[in-house]
Amino acid sequence: MPDAAEVYRPVDDSGKLSSGDIAYLSLARTRVTGETPPGEVFDPIGRIPGYPNPALFRLPHGREVALDTMFALVVTHSCEIDRQKNQDISADHVDCRLTVAPIVPEPAVTLVGENGAITDAISWAAVERNDPVSSVYLPPIEDVSRFAPGVEMPWPRAFADLRGLATVSRRMVIADRLCGLTAAYVGMLQRQLARFFTWRDLARHELVEEMTGRRIEAVVPLNPKAGRWRLALTADAGSSITVEVRTQAESA
Repeated sequence: MPDAAEVYRPVDDSGKLSSGDIAYLSLARTRVTGETPPGEVFDPIGRIPGYPNPALFRLPHGREVALDTMFALVVTHSCEIDRQKNQDISADHVDCRLTVAPIVPEPAVTLVGENGAITDAISWAAVERNDPVSSVYLPPIEDVSRFAPGVEMPWPRAFADLRGLATVSRRMVIADRLCGLTAAYVGMLQRQLARFFTWRDLARHELVEEMTGRRIEAVVPLNPKAGRWRLALTADAGSSITVEVRTQAESA
C-alpha cells in the first residue's frame, strides 16, 4: 500500500495543469428525475457510490441535472492538456475542458447494493491494491499542509471513481487545485485507465462464475483471432457476458 509521500506532490500557481491534479470542483450529470445508481445490476461487488446529496435542477420531459461539489482527480492525459499550449492558445481559454473523476472519501462512502439497498460493504484492502478496474486508490494524509501550504486538515483514504467521469473547464481546476499526484503514481492512474477502458469485460470473473449451472441460450462469436475467440454468451435467465477463450488445434 503506497503512503502519502509516494502518491502526492505540491502544485504551484503557474497554471500548468497535469494529469493527477486534485481540485475542488462542481460536477454535473443529467439523468431521469429521481434516478439512482444501478448498484449490483452494474457491478456485483456493489461499489457504486452515492455521491453527496446533489443540488437538483429540473428539466423538461422528466429529466433533471444533479450538481455535486466535491474533490475530483484530473484524468485527461498530459499530452491533451499540453496541446492547447502547443497550439499557442492561452491557458485562459475558457472552453478547453478536462476530464475528471470524482473522489469518494471513506467517511462519505455510501454504496448501493442489491435491490437499491444502501450498504457500506466495501473491500478497502482490494481498493488499496488497485484491484478494482474502476477506481484509483488515494491514501490518507495526516496533514494536507505537507502538500498544500496553509491547508491544515487531514485527508482520509479515498478512491477516484472512473465510472463518474465528467468534464470541467481548465479555469475551474486552476482556481481550486489542492495538490497533485507524483509522476510515479500518475503511471498507476494510466494503468487503471487502460484497465477500465479496455479490460472491463474480461475482468468480471464474478459474472462468469454466476453463469455456472445455467443453460446457455445463445452463443455469438466475435472477432476471431489466431488461437482466440471472443464469445457473447446469453443464459436462460437473460443475463449475458462477453468472454475470451483460447483454442488449441487437435494433435494429429
